[in-house]
Amino acid sequence: MAYSSKYGSQIDSLVKLARECIQDAWEYDKDNRREAARDLSFLAGDQWPLSVRQQREREGRPVLTINRLPQFVHQVVNDIRQADLAIKVVPVDDRTDPDLAKIYNGLLRLIQTESSATHVYGAACAHQVACGIGWWRIVSVYPDDLAWDQELRIKLVPNPLSVYCDPAAREPDRSDAMWIAVTELIPRKAFKERYPKATAPEGVDVPAERADSGMWWANTDFVRIAEFWRKVPVKRRLGLTADGQTIDLTDIPPSVLPLLGLVREKEVESYRVEQFVCSGIELLSEVTKWPGCHIPIVPVIGDEIPLERMTWRGGLIRHARDPQQMYNYIRSAVAEHIALAPKAPYLVTAKQIERHKALWDTHNRYNLPYLIYDGDPTVPGPPKREDPPQTPAALINEAQIAVEDMKATTGIYDASLGARSNERSGRAILARQREGDTATYHYADNLRRALEQTGRILVDLIPKIYDSERVIRLMNEDGSEETVRINHVLYGMDGRPVMINDLSAGKFDVRVSIGPSYTTKRMEAADSMLAFLQAYPAAAPVIGDLVAKNMDWPGADEIAKRLRNLLRAQAPQVLADEEDQIAPQLPDPMDDPALQLELAGKEAEVRKKQAEAARAEAENIIDFGLGRALMQQPQQPSQPAE
Repeated sequence: MAYSSKYGSQIDSLVKLARECIQDAWEYDKDNRREAARDLSFLAGDQWPLSVRQQREREGRPVLTINRLPQFVHQVVNDIRQADLAIKVVPVDDRTDPDLAKIYNGLLRLIQTESSATHVYGAACAHQVACGIGWWRIVSVYPDDLAWDQELRIKLVPNPLSVYCDPAAREPDRSDAMWIAVTELIPRKAFKERYPKATAPEGVDVPAERADSGMWWANTDFVRIAEFWRKVPVKRRLGLTADGQTIDLTDIPPSVLPLLGLVREKEVESYRVEQFVCSGIELLSEVTKWPGCHIPIVPVIGDEIPLERMTWRGGLIRHARDPQQMYNYIRSAVAEHIALAPKAPYLVTAKQIERHKALWDTHNRYNLPYLIYDGDPTVPGPPKREDPPQTPAALINEAQIAVEDMKATTGIYDASLGARSNERSGRAILARQREGDTATYHYADNLRRALEQTGRILVDLIPKIYDSERVIRLMNEDGSEETVRINHVLYGMDGRPVMINDLSAGKFDVRVSIGPSYTTKRMEAADSMLAFLQAYPAAAPVIGDLVAKNMDWPGADEIAKRLRNLLRAQAPQVLADEEDQIAPQLPDPMDDPALQLELAGKEAEVRKKQAEAARAEAENIIDFGLGRALMQQPQQPSQPAE
């Protein structure tokens, strides 16, 4: 539905704000956006200028496209796809429970796995490398139709040019942006089905009517809608407790403040994040308040060069477009020379072909087995054909130069692409591969920054989305899963509630690592261990179980278990300082049935007292209301005594 009636005059200001912001962003970044669109088309194979293509097609000349650019993009992106992109947290202070950090790390791994984040990151990096920028976002969803608790997911923004960002943002991760908009062009029929009570824009004044603007909101076929996110400045009141905990007091009732044990209070300038959807003329959704303090949309940037009035942005394709065009032109010219070879003209006289002119006029278009001619006394012998044109060697040389220019502009050479070059030794090949990785390392480094911002957003959202008592799954580094209960309330001996695994109790810093996957690390560890055993065979009985554990055989874990048991039986001192050391285990107090009964009794007693207090308060309210009713009742005259 449209929300103009609900919000009244606010509709004009909100829609106007969204339109003006998006238009300003387009004006500021239009050169980058146009070149980025050209980069994507170029990568897809549209590499000839339209006028040149049409002219050559009219003349029947070859228009070849030998697209060599995807291999350069895939070389950079697939290295990233194979890496283990890990977002981890570490406690900020000694008051944060390390076990809580393990829960956060397991939950972060699960969120990324459930989101297929590897594919999201890979697709965004493909946009980053191809046109200079890619985007993904964090959303909260219900995992299925029967679920009541929301979970966090990471989603790809499929079109990197559909996002418009605050031009004043300067951070590489755009964390300082005051607004970000994600637009979508949808067919008019789909717009009416999705928003049946909305009015399809027929002509938005500014910016649709501006002749130099590529930003429009509606045409005869499509309607643009915008999902607009913004930060609204607010003042927050914070409190510091005696145990060093910081509490947001903004929405806490004043009557509760004395119970918090505050030692200090202060007022700070902050932001709240709001989101709404609009067309060019009206709101299409309510204005909702996002629980986090960050706009949950993250860019991954390619190359950026700050200039005086703008920031130039590009990717791997930008500087390789001209060499690729030159390569296409040369290959087309070579093909044209080869195609002309069988069309080398004959030297004939008019008398020789006079009676068979129709046959001679079509011999180049048909594969004729013979040609008929008449003898001419002035030119003895049959007609003679001229030598076919030779392909100029300069064209071949220029094609090779164009290929080398593509390698030079991308920084990726034959060794990095898997082709044989002049390197012969393995050390030389690895050195050349590292040179290619170094030339494109800034793409992985910018990805690291984007992942750090993603981690900060997730850490901020986790205690607000996973805020109820529930059992959640965690994922370990090796892919195994376990479950844990979070936000679980127990009552102590004194009857006070204690929350177990409170996700809002910790403060964390985000760490990002980009390295080999767990499987790759296992294989590398196994190779290194085997090389170590060749150099020092006496270590085989001691580390045999670890070698087997890192192998990829069927039954490797069982072999490792047997070798470990054998080592424990023959040389227990080797494992004496490890987790296998046999030490007296202290009983867990929570496993004591008597203590469990006592805690249950305490909890029941507390709940009984709470119920009695609530009942007494209700009775007081009833008595008070009854008393007021009796006092307001008119007095009846007294009856004389009989």
